[in-house]
Amino acid sequence: MSVVIELTDCFEILGVQPGAHLREIRSAFRRLALSCHPDIAGPQKAKQFETIAAAYAQLKSATPAQISESLKKKKSHGDAGKGSPFSWKKTPPRRPKNDRREETERESSKRVQDLLLEKALVEAELSMARILEKATRKDEKRTVSSLSKRLLSTHPGVRVLALGALAGRPVEKNVFSSLIEMLRMWPPDDDTVEHLLLLDFSEEQKEDIAAALSARSLLLSEASALALLRWASILPVKMSVIRKLLSHPSPRVLSQALSRWSEKSLPDDLTLIRLLKREEDEVLAPLLRILKDRRVPVWAYGRVKMLAENPASSAVRVWAQSIVRAQNLV
Repeated sequence: MSVVIELTDCFEILGVQPGAHLREIRSAFRRLALSCHPDIAGPQKAKQFETIAAAYAQLKSATPAQISESLKKKKSHGDAGKGSPFSWKKTPPRRPKNDRREETERESSKRVQDLLLEKALVEAELSMARILEKATRKDEKRTVSSLSKRLLSTHPGVRVLALGALAGRPVEKNVFSSLIEMLRMWPPDDDTVEHLLLLDFSEEQKEDIAAALSARSLLLSEASALALLRWASILPVKMSVIRKLLSHPSPRVLSQALSRWSEKSLPDDLTLIRLLKREEDEVLAPLLRILKDRRVPVWAYGRVKMLAENPASSAVRVWAQSIVRAQNLV
């Protein structure tokens, strides 16, 4: 590593006390590395990470004698000129030299053992990282084939995990074909739809996904149908999706779909018949609003006039009465 730092400065860089134990140094390094590693914080943090890594490397490779000498030098420089030459302090009783020497040797021995253990730990971590990186490179060629197979698995959990693996990456052609086939083979549950709508599709792929999901609109839950409706609302094929969702049994889905109806023509007759038979206000109110802006079919006159006389719902009655007056339904 190209960064060279004084040992005493290494403690300050890592935010630990001078002479801190190796466990504290290691903990501080890992905490800082998580916040400024280029893979996490971006390339702008690369220089800071290099400095932190250099400080950590120098401290874990330094001998106890080197650290002690460095701290003594800093202390002698920092204490120069301080105090009075006439001040007097009681000198504490000294221990025998042999005791001090044995204690120093024990501390040095433990320090060396800690350094050796730390070195082994770091080397093991680096070896594992290299093994994983190598395995990842080998697996890149198999990724597409593996994902395609998992997307077509009979187990829904496996399919959802495969969808999760596609997050944040463009969906390749072969994988996309498997996605479409998956939607044809298996009823789309909420987890599948949620993961699917978060993927990074091209505009053309989005239209194909919208078509594949809306083709199975009767199998979608209310939550999934509403999610599809919102997701497709900015697509060129949104009206195709809305038409399919007008067959959904949920009144909330029907209400939202009718509220988004923007074509000048009415829904087809079979859809209108089915919708006019509904009793929910949240369905009939937006449906009558659409009928008011367009011409009501002759066969629907009787139902509209009946709704105009219905005292149960003021909103539905008001819309139906306005149609009767505007189009002179007698």
